[in-house]
Amino acid sequence: MFDFVEIWPTFASCTKRLVGEQLIITAKLKIHEYNKETPPQSLFVEVWTDLLDDTHHAIHMPFLKKEEGLFLYQLKIVAKRTGFFGFNVRARLDEHGFWSWASGNAHKPIGEILVDPAWVDNLIVYNAFVRFYGARSIDKSGIVNPGEGGTFDHLKDHLDRLKAMNINVLYLNPIHMIGELYRNYNPHDLLPAYLQPGCPYSIKDYKSIDPELAYDEDHGRRKLSDAMTEFKELVKAAHDRGIRVFMDIVFNHTAHDAVIQRLHPEWYLYKEHVMNLDEPYIYPEEIKQGKPWGDPKHTFSPFDHGYWWGDTAQVNWELDIPQGANDPPKNPTLGDMWEYFKSITKFWVKHVGVDGFRCDVAYRVPAAFWRQCISETRQIAKSTYPANGTIDGDVIFIAETYVDRVQELLRAGFTACYGDYGNKLYNVQSLKGYLDYMYNVGGTFFPDGSRFFIFPECHDFHRTPSKIAANKQHEMADFNANKSRWTLTATLPGIPMIFNGFEKIEWHPVNLFSYSAIDWEADKDLTEHIAKINKIRHDLIALQKGNYQHIRTNHGEDDQAKLFSFLRTHKNQKVLVVINMDVEHATEGLVYLDEALDTGKEYVLRDTITNKSFARKENGLYVSLGAGDAHIFEVIEE
Repeated sequence: MFDFVEIWPTFASCTKRLVGEQLIITAKLKIHEYNKETPPQSLFVEVWTDLLDDTHHAIHMPFLKKEEGLFLYQLKIVAKRTGFFGFNVRARLDEHGFWSWASGNAHKPIGEILVDPAWVDNLIVYNAFVRFYGARSIDKSGIVNPGEGGTFDHLKDHLDRLKAMNINVLYLNPIHMIGELYRNYNPHDLLPAYLQPGCPYSIKDYKSIDPELAYDEDHGRRKLSDAMTEFKELVKAAHDRGIRVFMDIVFNHTAHDAVIQRLHPEWYLYKEHVMNLDEPYIYPEEIKQGKPWGDPKHTFSPFDHGYWWGDTAQVNWELDIPQGANDPPKNPTLGDMWEYFKSITKFWVKHVGVDGFRCDVAYRVPAAFWRQCISETRQIAKSTYPANGTIDGDVIFIAETYVDRVQELLRAGFTACYGDYGNKLYNVQSLKGYLDYMYNVGGTFFPDGSRFFIFPECHDFHRTPSKIAANKQHEMADFNANKSRWTLTATLPGIPMIFNGFEKIEWHPVNLFSYSAIDWEADKDLTEHIAKINKIRHDLIALQKGNYQHIRTNHGEDDQAKLFSFLRTHKNQKVLVVINMDVEHATEGLVYLDEALDTGKEYVLRDTITNKSFARKENGLYVSLGAGDAHIFEVIEE
């Protein structure tokens, strides 16, 4: 007799890999009353998986060694296609005997492998808010004049610039028609509320396009055009340059007057006052008593992390619904709602060829829904390729979250999650603590191979200069803030993103409700630095796939430290990054390399920013850096 003592990946585990990466499956077996160093020839051990093709196959698992009285078997499999794949391990002692399964059941996988496209680790994303790309310049008040709102054609004019910055993903905030009921507006804007477009996260129709974004600017005069045609032209123009296009999808909430609200009022929740936690929910049968169930003016607004989103209506996913004076009613057609929302991502992949989705408030939508949505959307992408226009027939999903349900979302099939990185860039102490959690503490909790989406700023966060350079006296403090924080973001683990005008050192928060513009004529411009850092990331595989290790300096790790240093290692490649996080002053100090390198041997540090090389054989590396400057050393050990 034998027992399965241990399987890695472990029972019910989830492991994430990219196409072309290797998965190692190990099994430790105990054979009772057997003391030889090699297992009996009659023992057969196999992995049972559908990773290789659409049907399950048995793959022989070679014996590796005997370890602590256990027989260790190991199989190395290279992931060749994207998707969700289960695996099990089985064994038998007799060629004609019955198989014993590690999970106890042939139909119960012992683990799951989630495979993403090979291009994921090489992504550098640019987030463009289309509305910002209309006005060629802005007046002294910073106001965009009516009729100058950005269009897809305006954004097309920037694609070559983005390509030159080594960007390979264009991510768009929602482009759909915006609801009118309870529409938010900017009270400080020169335009009256009724002329402001409103927040794009209040979506009226998920399969529509805001016609204002579809003005045709290509043929000598500005006129309304077919919205779908204009969007397809933008996507094709991006694809022609090797730039993928990601859409922002918002499934937790819609506009109060969304098209589906009238057709399926049961998909929403209702109260007398739409922003009140104390009132009771209204039930459908209360219509007979004159209660406004089904009235879009009474669709309950989302309440999340202490905030109301008053211009939107909460979709009833039967998950995390705020309690009122009574329990909320159930959604009687929840299954139909799932099918409708899954059809949205399939629609944009099949008919336009988008390559991915950023999913707003993903943690408030059931993980089981996301798993189905991601799986079925990928199937549509593959089955309709190349006619659908995607670059290679693969799509990915990225989840917005904070600390909520990160593990569940990653297991559901999201390629990456993001959280609070942009608010941890103030100093060495806050950044180190965050990264320690993500890659040390959290690294044992999240699925093996998990990835995170990181960015210094976005429409939800303060602009980098306003949080890093505020009240600073040096005239280049804002420039140095963006410079240093992009160097960090592009060299740390994760999928890095540049936000809407970051390269022009924008200070002002995003005007979500009305028009605005980026001052493309501003003197300060970080484009050249961003392009160089991005190229370094593309060139060094360790910056894409490497492990992260914090490296101590003589500055310490408190909120007064200026130097932040870390090592990225992948196979034989090592990259040492040292950054001066002070945006006003130069600094110098020692980096303690004995924790990361064999300093008993001579090694060469090639600074990929300046392309200068330095031979070293010391434990401590002395550095002197200007405000916001950095070294990105490729370490070549002799």
